[in-house]
Amino acid sequence: MRSLRYRAWWSGVGLALVLVVLYFCLEPPGQGGVFLIPDKLSHALAFFGLTAWFAALVERRFYSLVVVLMLALGIAIELLQAWMALGRSAELADVYADAIGVALGLAISLPIRESWLQRVERWLSI
Repeated sequence: MRSLRYRAWWSGVGLALVLVVLYFCLEPPGQGGVFLIPDKLSHALAFFGLTAWFAALVERRFYSLVVVLMLALGIAIELLQAWMALGRSAELADVYADAIGVALGLAISLPIRESWLQRVERWLSI
């Protein structure tokens, strides 16, 4: 784990982000209408953000775990959509979009030597 002063807070924000993604992915269609972007793009953006967030929380050697957990979350969401029968359907294309988002989140995290959260903490401590 990275040495973060506010690790518990950052982890809590990450959990909140996961819950927001779950809410928007599992709400019945037509309920929200908040996002005016295509469905697959919203999946990719959500998983890009989640992956970049959680990659900033852990050391590089745990990035593979972040990837596995994010992909498992994407698959679980699709299974829940099929199981809950709220008018949503499970789509393999959504899992592909999630995977693209995960790959992009990882790609942006790999070249960064220091976590952007560490930079934020350093800035906040001034």
